Amino acid sequence: MKLNKEIKIGIIAVIIIAFFIWGFNFLKGKNILSSNKTFYAVYNNIDGLEEASPVFVNGFKVGVIESIKFHKKDQSKIVVKFSLSEDIGLPVNSKAIIYPATLIAGKAIKLEFSESNKYHTNGDTIIGELEQDLISSLSTELLPLKNKLENVIVSVDSVLAIFDSERRENLKGSLDNLNKITNNINELVDSENSKLAAILRNAESISTNLKKNNEQISNILTNFSSISDSLEQANIKATILNANKTLAEFSAISSKINRGEGTIGMLIHNDSLYHNLNNLAADLDSLVVDLNENPKRYVHFSLFGKKNKK
Repeated sequence: MKLNKEIKIGIIAVIIIAFFIWGFNFLKGKNILSSNKTFYAVYNNIDGLEEASPVFVNGFKVGVIESIKFHKKDQSKIVVKFSLSEDIGLPVNSKAIIYPATLIAGKAIKLEFSESNKYHTNGDTIIGELEQDLISSLSTELLPLKNKLENVIVSVDSVLAIFDSERRENLKGSLDNLNKITNNINELVDSENSKLAAILRNAESISTNLKKNNEQISNILTNFSSISDSLEQANIKATILNANKTLAEFSAISSKINRGEGTIGMLIHNDSLYHNLNNLAADLDSLVVDLNENPKRYVHFSLFGKKNKK
């Protein structure tokens, strides 16, 4: 069958149009000749995500975003349609997270797989989340700091507002006095440097002497230890108990003497012995006197052995 010129031109035009459509979609990241699985994710904010942006799993590209549209029932939400390679299984409860891929490439989606053993089927809607970029994160963290700084500035302005010229002069005078006190302290420290140096030298000398006499100090401590050991070994407690016992017995003897018991007690408390001794002394005194006056009464002496008679 022979084709005429018009049919050939039509066939070539269809092929060119098909190739153009395929090339256009290919440039957008779509491959209409391959069989992919399609999924959806719903977001409150896509943060500049665009069609034909890539979809990654652990940094590996597994799909592409096909379309971005508003939700039909809720205009505040945005539905993102993306396709994945047919060999990629998407576990249930997995997340499609929008994140800044690079500063040049803009936003992309990374899939965060769950540990579920069940998998989504073609056309399912999965959980969509938005990951803050560095600038947004810094803005969020710096905003409270900015508010606090503004409050501090307002507080400082309020404090400075209460200082009139007189108070400012008083504050200046206080600062000048503080400066004078600081200078006086510096002068005092400078003047006492020699004394401080002497004290440090004396302390160094003492430490040197202690170091030189370390052996003698050790001997002294050893002697003290020996003395303490000797005292510990001595039966001081028994000696004290014996002394207490002796004192108690002596106290008992003293009590008996005071009560007139025993020989010593009777001698102390009975005066008859005293009187008898006095009488005996008087008799002895009379006897001595009489002996001196009349010795012949008591001594008989004769050359011839004859006694004198009265």
